[in-house]
Amino acid sequence: MRGMAKDPLPSVSRRQQIADRIREQIIDGEFVAGTQLKQDTLCERYDVSPAPVREALRLLENEGLVEHFPNRGVFVCDVTSADLIGVLLPVRLAIETYALETAVANDREGLADSLVPHVDRMRLRARAGEAKEMNEADVGFHRQIVLAADSIHALQLWNTIQPRVRVHIHRFSRWHDPLVVVREHEEMIEAIRDTLPNARQMLAELILERPVQLLEDGVPTNSRSDDDTVA
Repeated sequence: MRGMAKDPLPSVSRRQQIADRIREQIIDGEFVAGTQLKQDTLCERYDVSPAPVREALRLLENEGLVEHFPNRGVFVCDVTSADLIGVLLPVRLAIETYALETAVANDREGLADSLVPHVDRMRLRARAGEAKEMNEADVGFHRQIVLAADSIHALQLWNTIQPRVRVHIHRFSRWHDPLVVVREHEEMIEAIRDTLPNARQMLAELILERPVQLLEDGVPTNSRSDDDTVA
């Protein structure tokens, strides 16, 4: 990636802007698992001093997207199938199941109604072939479930894993028919309006069972190359 064109940033909140841009590049697959993120190259790319780059990389490390190895540098994290099945997806399911149960108890119809605009956006983007935007609407659907629970702890925990959730929603989406995904989320709303057990089962299928099946079918969790580096 030598000779990359400069991409200067406005002066306001440079640390957050750099973190946001690198995060999106990880989600888009430009920086795959194993990619080394070299500070001097990022400084040149964004036309900034080293300090905001270091701070941005620390933010991304806290989100679980990059990892710092002493004397080696900073690399985009590799999340294995075992990590996903054993930790990330079950934790996400536990948070969203709690949120779903709480939100249904508080206002079942209100929850269902609040999810409809997210599915509408998913459908619109899917039909337009806008995969990234469709996936972001998918993330918004699930965030709405957590918001509807009105639990600061559930939201904080969900926000902690949300960057990694976004990465894998985008990566798995390549093996899904987007209109099928839209229909599954429509069925989720129908299940919420019907009975809580049905809604819990649909949520488990969306969050855990479908990804596990993909992994068992041999879908890779990343596109790692040992030669990847931002240098």
